[in-house]
Amino acid sequence: MTPLFDEPRTSSFMTWSPQDNGEAVGIDLKTWAFSWQTGETPRLQYGEQNVRQLRLIHQGKLGSAISRSASWEQLKTQARETSAFGPVSPVKFHGPSHPVTSPTKTDPPELETLLDWVGEVRRMLAFMPSTARIRASVRFSHQVAQRTTPSDNGASYVTHQFWNAVVDTRNVQGTDFVELAQLSLGGSCPTPIQLVDEIETRWKWSKKIVNIPDGRYPIVFLPSVVMSLMVPVLARITGPNLIARNSPWENAINETVASPLLTISSDPTLVGGPRSADEDDEGHPVFVQPLVEHGILRSFVLDELSAGELGDSSTKMGYRPDINQLPQCSPASMVIAPGEHSLTQIINMVPRCLILGGWIGGRSTNPVRGDIAGNASELYYVEHGEVVGRVKNTVISVNAFTALKDQLALIGRDQYWVPPSMLQAAPGYLPPILLDSVDVAGKGQ
Repeated sequence: MTPLFDEPRTSSFMTWSPQDNGEAVGIDLKTWAFSWQTGETPRLQYGEQNVRQLRLIHQGKLGSAISRSASWEQLKTQARETSAFGPVSPVKFHGPSHPVTSPTKTDPPELETLLDWVGEVRRMLAFMPSTARIRASVRFSHQVAQRTTPSDNGASYVTHQFWNAVVDTRNVQGTDFVELAQLSLGGSCPTPIQLVDEIETRWKWSKKIVNIPDGRYPIVFLPSVVMSLMVPVLARITGPNLIARNSPWENAINETVASPLLTISSDPTLVGGPRSADEDDEGHPVFVQPLVEHGILRSFVLDELSAGELGDSSTKMGYRPDINQLPQCSPASMVIAPGEHSLTQIINMVPRCLILGGWIGGRSTNPVRGDIAGNASELYYVEHGEVVGRVKNTVISVNAFTALKDQLALIGRDQYWVPPSMLQAAPGYLPPILLDSVDVAGKGQ
């Protein structure tokens, strides 16, 4: 077998001496993707990235180095040099308890699978007007991380692979702008109808414009918006904020912090999840771990470094946001345990409500505080279970912690993936939720 990342006249993986304390990780990421957008040439892409990362403790301090081309010995020298400026760290790097000694092999997806998927989406979206711009893409990612530590008798491997499909439609008519998007992640190529049906339903809802008075309304937050509420929650339980002692929850383990309806877990076992694997990116064996269980705080999110600074044990949640970055405190995913009711059933349980599918600027400028306000880019008004129409020029305001503790009325049944982004460190697998008495204000409509 040809070793991963091998370079001329260099070893394919790091050779440690008995007195060393460190880890070396080589990452190989391959992607196959096909995308098409109205008015543009369809594009087939294949990409490959190879990165080497090395962390070590030298004279009690942590140093690191990352490169696409340097040899392992060069990285070791660079990491030792950077350790002079690194933090004092008690981290002891170790090999996995159940090492996988060869990477999982995979065959690239067949070209016909990618082409057929996008072609089917195009045909199914024929109901959209000619003014609409449509984007459809499907991608398969396969990543192998090769890890060695001084305690290893060779390299161990962790594999991540998943499908990612996106359908996005935009329609501009005069001053009216409608954008609808739906995404799917998974272990197999998703069926186009799953995404297109959602787009078609919301397109029908958006055709009629309605005005509503300012006030407080029950609002169904769809999964992509629910993630906006998870970001402040994650900020309060993640290592750096605990170290800085600016989290109000630093002494709240086993105390009530949210509604008893709410259970949030880190789940690395979900098939097709971007981080689904048997261990985290620091070599710890992982499992489903409650963060908040029926409203009670159960666990912080700690990697080896932050746990050491806190004098605690790692909670086995050290993941790379990107292959070019070192592991950081982050769950494998943010999973909210689902309820019993579909979206249709939820909106029939209240005389009137709103459905929020997206907002612009819907993030907290101070995540630890949790205040969020955003311009609703996709908001629908519902009476007696029927969607009346779309509401424009409206601001939604909420505090994430008050909402999840005092305003949470129902949690929906159907979970959807929300990918990680610049503002959220982890992917989410989230259902819709119903919040009571949310502030809604128009902008001079």
